[in-house]
Amino acid sequence: MNVKQEVKKARKGDHEAFIRLVVDIKMKMYGLAFSILRSDEDCADAMQETILKAYKSLHTLKKAESFHTWICRILINECHQVLRNKKRLVPVDNMEDMEQLKPASDYDSLDIRDAVEQLDEPLQTVIQLFYFRDMPLLSVAELLGITENAVKGRLFRARRRLLQILGDTPERKAKKHGSERYRDEA
Repeated sequence: MNVKQEVKKARKGDHEAFIRLVVDIKMKMYGLAFSILRSDEDCADAMQETILKAYKSLHTLKKAESFHTWICRILINECHQVLRNKKRLVPVDNMEDMEQLKPASDYDSLDIRDAVEQLDEPLQTVIQLFYFRDMPLLSVAELLGITENAVKGRLFRARRRLLQILGDTPERKAKKHGSERYRDEA
């Protein structure tokens, strides 16, 4: 399929051309949305809203050949909006139960994805794209509209922040103590 020609047709009112464009990328969109939202229902909501926004604003797309990147940017923004909306919702009838469910320690409840969710949005996005979606640096940069060096910088800051969030795991403590013992013996 020639994306550029399909976009031109869609801009002229060919609804079928727009549908072909979306169908061509729907699995990639779903994978991207799921890596951020981790919920089928939320993915469906984000994708539906993304497709609607893309259809309404197709005339704003500057380069027809960049359709896939453009719609993925809209999807990322929509996923983050879904997450923001979910953070605001707290079921009133469960408020008392929530207090009792606090974990005994951070190690009992914290995993990598939970730690990533604590990062600021820009850092969270590069981690999700680079590590969870296995996208190359250049593709991440292109998708986010930033330079490859900016992606590297965000990855560096994100990894540093993740180490702060996760703290010293028992494995890292063992490695540290083992290396100190080795230095003492030398």
